[in-house]
Amino acid sequence: MRCPWCQQLQIRDLTLKEILWPLTIKETRCQVCESKLCKIEAPYCMLCLKKGVASPCDDCRMWQTEYPSYDFQHHCFFQYNEAFHDWIYRYKFLGDYRLRGTFTDEIRSFFHQHPKAIVCTVPLSSERQKIRGFNQSAAILSAAKIHTVDLLQKTQHTDAQAQKNRQERLAMTQPFEATSLAKEIKGREVIVFDDVYTTGRTLFYAAEVLEHFKPLKIRTLSLAR
Repeated sequence: MRCPWCQQLQIRDLTLKEILWPLTIKETRCQVCESKLCKIEAPYCMLCLKKGVASPCDDCRMWQTEYPSYDFQHHCFFQYNEAFHDWIYRYKFLGDYRLRGTFTDEIRSFFHQHPKAIVCTVPLSSERQKIRGFNQSAAILSAAKIHTVDLLQKTQHTDAQAQKNRQERLAMTQPFEATSLAKEIKGREVIVFDDVYTTGRTLFYAAEVLEHFKPLKIRTLSLAR
């Protein structure tokens, strides 16, 4: 088996389940790659999991002021550190599509706890999709075999968020609109997935559009914060 991050061959003992049902054998990160990741540990903001701050953090207080009726709750798995930056650069900007399965275990474990949720990803503009060749968030969920519904579409092409500073990100205008499938979410739990949470601007705009269709609740998810 290969590590889904560094692609190096690794040897490990199979579980009884994997021996009896070979199709259940899964690729897991090697110890070297695992050691690079930094999980979110207390103290952290209980609303967005920002590490090392009181709850709610300054960002969340700002969002509570702007969206007082939105019952916001974000979940992520890792702190955005140098190793994660290198991973996202290889995957997202160099187009190493093999990396889409790096965090499959975490993704499946999370959605196992939300079996009835409608899941959507943050869409790309058609221009960005052509440049990149794939939607990085949709590919991550596809690798984990998580069904998604295209509830949103991006109505304008914008510069990549990675090229913007904090103020430029927050100043971004609403880039999304709902698709015809959004009517399905009334009374349902909705989970919106994006690869990274930085300021929250993108995910709050996504939730703003979807709230008009009266879902039971909206939750957001990212790999890193």
